[in-house]
Amino acid sequence: MRNLLLLLMVGALPFLSFAQNTVESGKKVKSVVSSEYDRSSVTFIGLDFNENLSSKLYTQFAALQVPDKYYDNNVETKILKPGIARPATDEYLQQIEPEKIAEWLKENKVGQQILAKWFNRQADGTFNVDMLKERGMFNANDNDFKVASASKRGEASLMDMGLQLVDKSYVLVFDYYNVLSMNQYYTKEEIATDKRTMNGFKSSLNSYLFKLDFSELVAAEFFQKYWVSEGDADKQAKIDAFNNADFSFQFMSKQRTSPTATQYNEGQTLAPKFQKSEAELFDALCLSGLTSVTTIIENQQDAFKVKAMVSDVHPIAAKIGKKEGLKFDNRYFVYENRMRNNGSTYSKKVAVVKSMKIADNRKVTSGESESSEFYQIAGGKVDNYGMFLEQHNDVGLNICVGYNAVGAAGATVRAEYYISKVFGDLVGKGKSGKALTAWKIYVEGGFGAEAPSAETVDENFDFVRISGGIAKDFHPLPFLHWGPFVGYGIETGTWDVTEEQINSDFIEAGVRVGVNLASNVQLLGTASYHSLISSEIEEDGVVTEEDFQYEDFFEDRMGLGINIGLRIMF
Repeated sequence: MRNLLLLLMVGALPFLSFAQNTVESGKKVKSVVSSEYDRSSVTFIGLDFNENLSSKLYTQFAALQVPDKYYDNNVETKILKPGIARPATDEYLQQIEPEKIAEWLKENKVGQQILAKWFNRQADGTFNVDMLKERGMFNANDNDFKVASASKRGEASLMDMGLQLVDKSYVLVFDYYNVLSMNQYYTKEEIATDKRTMNGFKSSLNSYLFKLDFSELVAAEFFQKYWVSEGDADKQAKIDAFNNADFSFQFMSKQRTSPTATQYNEGQTLAPKFQKSEAELFDALCLSGLTSVTTIIENQQDAFKVKAMVSDVHPIAAKIGKKEGLKFDNRYFVYENRMRNNGSTYSKKVAVVKSMKIADNRKVTSGESESSEFYQIAGGKVDNYGMFLEQHNDVGLNICVGYNAVGAAGATVRAEYYISKVFGDLVGKGKSGKALTAWKIYVEGGFGAEAPSAETVDENFDFVRISGGIAKDFHPLPFLHWGPFVGYGIETGTWDVTEEQINSDFIEAGVRVGVNLASNVQLLGTASYHSLISSEIEEDGVVTEEDFQYEDFFEDRMGLGINIGLRIMF
């Protein structure tokens, strides 16, 4: 047992170091996490090289909606057609030089189109600040409102915030390639006809994130040279200058993913009741790509991570909600900015929380917005005296490794996936959904060897056990969680002496208790009880003995089991 614990601890070391904040020392310095958050605006553009199925795909892509958490800088140029073959590049990754894409954005006047959106450009070329005011007011939170109300200009100062948002204008360029229908894929991979069970589309996707440069210098030049008002003597000259200007884009990051949209063919066991049309499948393909890409970007780019000050602690609450794209059981880190003796600032991760009540704040603030509520899953004490939340998307997947110390001896591996995120719609308006948090499904595999209790047989049997079910976590303390589970499983025992195989199925139930070693790593103990349903002996696929007395032959395979292991959360 002691060796097992040592092995589990050593295996967790890389994750422990990953989960901890950088330790302050002479060489390692903790980075500073900004508590400021403003809504970014996004423009979607597709790159069409006129390849296989690209015209059909990009027809659906053009209707893709920007998620509500971003301002939608919808422009006329939704699809860029370079008019050339895909530039020679790595055969597998198919990546394009970002400088080349930035050049195409300039050539197609994407910068002008974004600024025309921001400054509400009219048909006669004049600008106004209506959109700027609207977005500035909508972006403001309760704290902004209170500060503005105390100023001489009052709420009018909130409108000025819109100008700061222009420099948070991003363009996300989607480049789909290797787009194949399932029939084309089956043919390419030489899949047998009877194995061709699905229809739909597979693809690869490279996406490129750019930021429009609207720094103070660029803004000053814009208002001096290109701003057009009614009655300007040099109106046409400014219009021409704006149309011919070069607005540059800063490359931020690139993402690669492989979206698919498939369904089983009619007649297949898992086929849907109604088959999706080709257009609907392309819609699903585009949405799948968007979801994957934005998740990656939100994890990579600070400007895309939602942040908010902790406004209350019983329960933990913050003034964010649907306006910021908050969903049920989303993960956030709690930070506190602290000061060293030398006067420099660093950020300390204090806790990890998940959302359980989502406020609908999709309106201009009046200073008394409803708060969203969170429950704590790791860390120390949280207060509302300067601590703040920052979005950190999780995959929703846990991997657990362990060993059965009591009962059916052997190693175990379990995968858990949180399904609670889909329960958000079940939570009533203004209600906490704590009872619906942290529900998950699991699949567990176990293997080992054991001698039967029968005295007539002394050789070991090799066992493989697979089970699956549903579980829930409760967090009574920040460092502790526990949860019940129930499931169904099958077990197979094989004996090398003969070709016989013993099959059984069972119901399992129990409780798991975990203690945090880090915010994403727990030492886990499980007490379970396995109740036999049936068992039989099979040889060469033929049942030779039904109602085999499994529990008499293997006394420890059923009944009480104790498992100890590690859980790593992703």
